[in-house]
Amino acid sequence: MNIPTSSPRPRPQGFSLVEVTLALAIAAFGITTIMGLLPHGLNNVRTAGEVTAASRISQHILGSLDQSQTTSAQQNQRYYFDSYAVPVDPTGRARDAIAFVAEVSPPATDVLLPGNTGLNDAFLRRVTVKLKQTPVADFDFTAALPDTYKRYSYVVAKTGK
Repeated sequence: MNIPTSSPRPRPQGFSLVEVTLALAIAAFGITTIMGLLPHGLNNVRTAGEVTAASRISQHILGSLDQSQTTSAQQNQRYYFDSYAVPVDPTGRARDAIAFVAEVSPPATDVLLPGNTGLNDAFLRRVTVKLKQTPVADFDFTAALPDTYKRYSYVVAKTGK
């Protein structure tokens, strides 16, 4: 029978330097990856906000065109919206109250339907909406480059109201 004369050697507590270094490397890689994805995520959020605002603005403009005779007018009309795509009146407002400027311009001719050679549809009208996110109420769409603003084309019904 063997009787140990000394007590067993105690195990060291804690982590070794190699384990700590590997854990820090893995954590640094994960944090770097997450930080690299942040700009893309923020860009997607900004783009989604712009698309949502453009959709709400277009719905408002097309709704007002549907309820009026402006589809037969040959002049440009301006609409002003705040950052939530709510219509605002530019007169007497602070400069930062306007976030979007929209210009509606109906073309001179009606919509040509496919298959009709030279015949216009008397009940449809094409409308172009130019939209710019800017606080400048008198933004000049004709002088600006087309890449600096968004352009949307719609076909609206002439209801004869």
